Amino acid sequence: MRVVAGVLSAVLVGGVLAGQGTGVAAEASAPEAERTGLPAAAKNVELRAAVPETEGAVSINFMQYRRRDVMFLSGTFGLKTYDVTDVDRPRLLDHLTKQELALPGDDPEQRFWENEDVTVDPNRKLVFLARERSAFGRQAGADRPTGVYFVSAADPARLELLSFAPMGTGHITSCVNDCSYLWTTGYDGTPSTDPDTYRRSGKVFVTDIRDPRDPKTLSTYVDLNRNQGETHMTHDVQVDAAGVAWVAGTGGTRGYHTRGWHRDPLSGRVREATPVDPVPYAGGAAPKPDMPTSFSHNSFRPVGRTLKDGPKPSREHPAGSLLLHTEEAFGSATCEDQGRFVISSLAGSTGGESWRATPERPFHLKTVGVWSPDDQEGTLPGPDVFCSAHYFDVHERIVAYSWYEQGTRFLDISDPANPIQVAYWRPEGAVSFAPYWHRGRVFVADLARGVEVVKLTSGAYEAQASHTKVTLRTGAVDAVVRPAESPRRRLPLAPDPDYGYACPMLVGRCTPGEPCC
Repeated sequence: MRVVAGVLSAVLVGGVLAGQGTGVAAEASAPEAERTGLPAAAKNVELRAAVPETEGAVSINFMQYRRRDVMFLSGTFGLKTYDVTDVDRPRLLDHLTKQELALPGDDPEQRFWENEDVTVDPNRKLVFLARERSAFGRQAGADRPTGVYFVSAADPARLELLSFAPMGTGHITSCVNDCSYLWTTGYDGTPSTDPDTYRRSGKVFVTDIRDPRDPKTLSTYVDLNRNQGETHMTHDVQVDAAGVAWVAGTGGTRGYHTRGWHRDPLSGRVREATPVDPVPYAGGAAPKPDMPTSFSHNSFRPVGRTLKDGPKPSREHPAGSLLLHTEEAFGSATCEDQGRFVISSLAGSTGGESWRATPERPFHLKTVGVWSPDDQEGTLPGPDVFCSAHYFDVHERIVAYSWYEQGTRFLDISDPANPIQVAYWRPEGAVSFAPYWHRGRVFVADLARGVEVVKLTSGAYEAQASHTKVTLRTGAVDAVVRPAESPRRRLPLAPDPDYGYACPMLVGRCTPGEPCC
């Protein structure tokens, strides 16, 4: 059964995109009357494959098995593996179903949720799936287990569930120190009457996974007092090429050393950093005018081997001094006021400034550049479009970036002060969660449409070389994007019970009219 009514199950209608200058060669897969999602728009992007039966896709990762390239897809359906050795023809290998992930007391017919950024250990061939409070329809006020599933992918065609580690959160789990430990983030369950879900309590839970069949979650927490001295929501962890672990959440993004000997800016002493007792490095919140909610969703610091993917270093912004991060927020249908992409300078943040900040004496990073889909070509006008920056991935100075119903955008960030759009992919009925660069392609995890494999055309790279953005469209375009004979229907999205619209769920089929996950 389809997750979202009216969303095409395979590829786009060629006639819809023919005038947009893309390389899409597609065919109709549903009658005209059934196509009730957003009208499509794209430029400088070519659709290479649409993977069937992947609606509900949330996150993707990859592992190499000698000559076989394998994609791991996490979604509301559980975990699926695909052979992507032929990158344009993904082939299903195995499916660890949601029924197999269900714990006692779960309704196995409802959805696995959420594992927003699937993590893998490429050395031991392990996959880690974070389980949220609202998984399998668990309701507030009842027992709602959270934690991490450990899955062996020694043979990606025969996935094996090894164990489940309960812990106080389960939104996203990430490897640190070569996957000898996990840092797991999200709302920690502390009761709150604050209507602002971003201000709920969160911290990093640390789990020793040197023995994946017997994981041990420790009693020590990381990244407390992260929002100007107050403990609020943690969300995502990204480890950069220099080994610094960046924790995003309410109050911005802060980096930690987790190994080696470093000077602790809070004590002034040189000490050993560990995953249990890391040493603060740098980071903080973006200024309120640039990131009004102060909720940083995820991040990337170009450094070392990834320096070539980020903005070009300069005297003003030397190598390793820039932080790219996302505001997930839904205050604007076109992300004019909230939900934007921000490039910040880390200069002036290495002395523990964010860790010493208080509500009375806050600390903010200096903003270098900001971008959003607002008033850009390919953007649908409001007021009912669902727009927020979400996950992004970077390759050779081009950011592939998800903006929910505003689709996947491709930005040239060579000049960090002036990011520009060089391509976009906003197919009909999209709810773009996360794009991933992989072997010359971008794999888009779309909650509504499933997984689509796209490729930038030469036009995108020509625009990057000349630093010329695709044509800006201004003025009212309602008549174009929403013709009277084909009115747009709002996609059935509902707020997560704990995170609100920061983690929107599709309204499901479990109970008519009610969200299920």
